Amino acid sequence: MVKKILFIQNRTGIKRSNFFDHWENIHAPHMVNVLKPQKYILTFFEEDIENGCCGMAELWFNSESEYQEAMERRKTEYGSSDNWHDVAKAWPDPDRYEYTGREIKIVDNT
Repeated sequence: MVKKILFIQNRTGIKRSNFFDHWENIHAPHMVNVLKPQKYILTFFEEDIENGCCGMAELWFNSESEYQEAMERRKTEYGSSDNWHDVAKAWPDPDRYEYTGREIKIVDNT
């Protein structure tokens, strides 16, 4: 299992509440349809740090090749049809905002 972590930054002039609403209710469901991840979790940061990230997305795929195939689907007109770039500015710079990780659970009391 491969876990991709992307830190997302709000565009200047977009209210945080509008940004979070778009991310949760428009972008995330659209990306589930396009990318088909095994798991997708959003974390919204409470702190409002100027020029800082507002949250992160965690996406799980069965393999790196499955992730790469998903990213190819993301490049299509359908993959980019949710106006995400109108509210967020992280995705165009994946070298700065995208990380691959392996999750190690220390405790999970759920």
